[in-house]
Amino acid sequence: MPEWLGAAVVGAVVAALGYVGKAIAESTGAAMAARRVRQSRLAELLALIRAGDAAFVAQQAVRDKLRTAIASRDPALSELPYDQMFSSAFKSFSPGEQELFDVMRAYTVFTFKPLNDALLAWLAADTEFRISPAGDSARGRLADFLADLEAHLLLWRAKYNAWIPDHPERALVYLADESKHGTPFPRHGAALVRAVLGRGTSSPIESGAQQTRRARSRSASL
Repeated sequence: MPEWLGAAVVGAVVAALGYVGKAIAESTGAAMAARRVRQSRLAELLALIRAGDAAFVAQQAVRDKLRTAIASRDPALSELPYDQMFSSAFKSFSPGEQELFDVMRAYTVFTFKPLNDALLAWLAADTEFRISPAGDSARGRLADFLADLEAHLLLWRAKYNAWIPDHPERALVYLADESKHGTPFPRHGAALVRAVLGRGTSSPIESGAQQTRRARSRSASL
């Protein structure tokens, strides 16, 4: 083989290898970037769910204090559901009861409403996780959760709009209480998201006793 031809062949091979290497690097970089975007989206969802769980625990504590205070002075109201009890006692609140009620209502208006709006915005922007095939896999269970979550949030927003702005005697927006106005907040959301992120256990429903109790409590009321 002439020397000039050998050099040309070597040059062509080097160029081809360079092109393939560049393509592989670009493809790998794009895949890593897409993975980072997915992780960022799931981290955002996880933060919203955990914030809602924490807010529910805080509101629940205030709610129970108010219920105890009202029941101690008016036992006739003690058997009523939360909303009926609080609205019935609204005009006779003591200063301490009024303070508890105002804090409880503030959680609904200034915490749950923005969080639920943010969750709905996340769901509206999602083009990947809700369309994952349903089934017994981490992604499938997350897809099922997200479908249930959207149904709950849409109903919650509708009840909030009818229930809260023009009714100062109301403070809670529950869908799964005695009135059964809608579907409950679906359980185990944080564990399901962590499982897809790769930080969960093999059985995300059993991610810790404290989280399980909190999720059950939230879904039983909201």
